[in-house]
Amino acid sequence: MTFLAPRTRYAAIILLVALLAALTVAVFRARVEAHANRVELAMDFQDFDALARAYDYNPAAFLIALRRAGLTSLAVTEELGSNIGYDGKAYAVTGGALLNQSRISPIHDPLLATLVRSKRIREGAVYLLVSDPSTYHRYLTQLALHFEPRSVRVLRATRPWLIEVRTQIDYFNNTALGIPTDQIELAHRLALLLIPRFQNDERFAAPQINALFNDVLRYDPKVSTVIFFGLRNQVIGYPDHLQDAADAFKRHVFNFGSIETYDDSQIQKGNDTLGRLIPGRTVRVQAIAKTELDKLKLDEVIARYVLGARERNVRVIYLRPWDHRDGNLSIEATNVEMVKSIAGELKAGGLRLGRATPIPEYHGNNRLLVGIAALAVPSIFVLLLEVLGWYRRWPAVTAYALTILLYLAGLVTHHDMFARSVIALAGALLFATAAFLILIPAWNETPAPQLRTQLLRSLGWTLAATGVALLGALVVVGVMSSPLAMTEIDRFRGVKLVLALPPLIALLLYVFDRRFGSGVNRPADVLLSPVLTYQLIAGIVVIAAGALMLIRSGNEADIAPSQFELSLRHILTHVLSVRPRLKEFLVGFPAMMLLAALPIAHRRAVGWILALGIGVGIGDIIDTFSHLHTPIEISILRIVNGLVIGAIIGALLIWIYRRSPLASR
Repeated sequence: MTFLAPRTRYAAIILLVALLAALTVAVFRARVEAHANRVELAMDFQDFDALARAYDYNPAAFLIALRRAGLTSLAVTEELGSNIGYDGKAYAVTGGALLNQSRISPIHDPLLATLVRSKRIREGAVYLLVSDPSTYHRYLTQLALHFEPRSVRVLRATRPWLIEVRTQIDYFNNTALGIPTDQIELAHRLALLLIPRFQNDERFAAPQINALFNDVLRYDPKVSTVIFFGLRNQVIGYPDHLQDAADAFKRHVFNFGSIETYDDSQIQKGNDTLGRLIPGRTVRVQAIAKTELDKLKLDEVIARYVLGARERNVRVIYLRPWDHRDGNLSIEATNVEMVKSIAGELKAGGLRLGRATPIPEYHGNNRLLVGIAALAVPSIFVLLLEVLGWYRRWPAVTAYALTILLYLAGLVTHHDMFARSVIALAGALLFATAAFLILIPAWNETPAPQLRTQLLRSLGWTLAATGVALLGALVVVGVMSSPLAMTEIDRFRGVKLVLALPPLIALLLYVFDRRFGSGVNRPADVLLSPVLTYQLIAGIVVIAAGALMLIRSGNEADIAPSQFELSLRHILTHVLSVRPRLKEFLVGFPAMMLLAALPIAHRRAVGWILALGIGVGIGDIIDTFSHLHTPIEISILRIVNGLVIGAIIGALLIWIYRRSPLASR
């Protein structure tokens, strides 16, 4: 890049101020992430209880062993109508079933027998026979929340209590009837935090929502996080009473558990809205479905949970019991060992166990500070105009005006995260362009005769391009780092574009900017040049590789990694603690290292491949920091590890090239 012209010095000064603002945001964010490091290890009680009963384990003793191993919480779920009778405390039957039963055998309950004889049994109603006092009172409370008063009748107010519910059995089976009291008392007795799981009823308003929470708090005030479930996959209060739900969370100081998903269609309805209504109160929850759990090895399960807590800001690890033996251990001992291993690895990684700590509102999300950081985008745009020889005053002024107007419009219309995403994406692509342009001298210099000198030169160019790319990453961090983005309530929608566009930008710059020495004198020459077979094949391979790279991006891709890649990832994670990204240390950094080491003739022959490889690396560096749920410390370690390994691979390739016959041609 050339020295700055006087007309762009103001842009350079503003850029420096904006980068300092972005760095301030990053420092504030890193401090918050360091303090919000408490993780809950929660066990699903339904699955746990089923396992304990299946193998005749003592549930209390089993839970005590798990608590000593590191378990912090017990997740208890509302009882559905279809599950009544499993614990022997109640029995549910339809009126039609009672009438059919009376035709073949006598009914022993005198009141039911009388109702049958007098034809006062309603075929479509549901009859509850309850023998436990706390269960009876819970049913009365919960039925009053879901049904009209005239639909629920207490036919006998003494033990065994008899309740008639006028409803359809299908609806009743899917109705939540509260959390069994004995489960809440068990968690309280064993000093475990409580994670209640509620199912939404779309008719619920403030009175019903408060009654739902109070019914649990009456028995145990140690509620840490609330998680929702249900066939409709909704949070409480959806769709019309989310503000009432938010008020209940604020009143009781609960965490809201946002379940991590890999597909937007799986996100609970109302999840994002509720998260926005209670900023600084959301924690990410990671769970593995039972159907998937049975397909995994125990060490894979442990590694996945630990990875989620360390690298994706997961603060509630939602465990289901492991229904297999590990070696000579019993199933009970295997589950204890699983919890112990997860707890041990979390502590070794600097995390604490206890009540999950959400990402709170913090100084780095200050609107003025973010607005100043956003000015880095028009500033780098102006500097790029100068470098490319396209500078005019009106585009420079327009760039600043559009950035300010877009940011202010986002604040006024309450769509600030959309505006910030657009600004951050523009900044990522502009800094990616600058990172590639910084390598112009490397495309034209003659390789050094000494290997050691060349390695130092290549490393210098690699560090230069990486440094500029990291400035782009810093701008993304400075503009996008809100608590809602860090918990994926708000999402940076430009992540895939940050991966896809830098290689294309690098290729276009290489082909059409003469300073890269591609040999193209006129743009028309590219379109009119004949295409050889090997070039066509190479182009198809590159396009396929790019499509595969985009499909494979994200935590859960449609195309699974090969077994070799999974093994390589496992080894890198085990050795380096934070696994570097393959696109960086196998493609991007080696391409940067090789660039200046090739003679100009060879460089021109493979120039387009080098340009694409360098573009992939630059884009991936910025993309690493675009995953805002990943702590900054982890992203920095990932880049450092990738740079070290990539530089070593690049140095090895240079050494091999210099000793090959190609070097003498």
